[in-house]
Amino acid sequence: MKKQAKKQTEIKAIIFDVNGVLLKGHGRSIHEYMAKKLHIGFEEWFDAINPYWEDMVKEEFTTEHHLNQIAKHFHISRSRLDKWFVKAFKKHFKKDRKMFKLVKKLRKNKYKVAILSDQTRMSYEAYEKFKLNKRVNTAVWSQKEGIRKPNPEIYKLTAKRLKLHPEKCLFIDDRDWNLIPAKKVGMKYILFHNYLQLLERLRVFGIRI
Repeated sequence: MKKQAKKQTEIKAIIFDVNGVLLKGHGRSIHEYMAKKLHIGFEEWFDAINPYWEDMVKEEFTTEHHLNQIAKHFHISRSRLDKWFVKAFKKHFKKDRKMFKLVKKLRKNKYKVAILSDQTRMSYEAYEKFKLNKRVNTAVWSQKEGIRKPNPEIYKLTAKRLKLHPEKCLFIDDRDWNLIPAKKVGMKYILFHNYLQLLERLRVFGIRI
């Protein structure tokens, strides 16, 4: 029991995903919104964007090219497509006030707090109103790094930015496949379901909240 308690006190940083954790919302809603704006079915929209989406999440510099290709496919302007995307993210993702307060409390309790999130340039722009970068010690965004989850290297990068070994970090995400590489690099992890469940799991790890 004493050995376990010692391990619990080793956590120095908590790393949060954004979509579905710090922000309420679902990614499918974005694509449903875009399909509706174009007056097409969801499957038709998704088939058109699917070849580009991976790169748009992973590499910011490819986004403009891909937006041009998608706009050309649907015979609309790139600027209109861009605006619809940003509006979709603003409309369908809202701040979880309890989670924002938790982040503030964790920092007050001397934990380092980070964001590790897969985002497009459009979602990043939409989320600027939440001032996420200012709420944490460091933020690692896929489209700015050219790498995304579940590549283990982005988890290592986050720990490096925190100036901590991965073993000192606790990662929180709402998708189980994103937890596998966290475990692989040595991070502790929590599969997020809701705020109350998270509080319970944080207490199991000995986190002061």
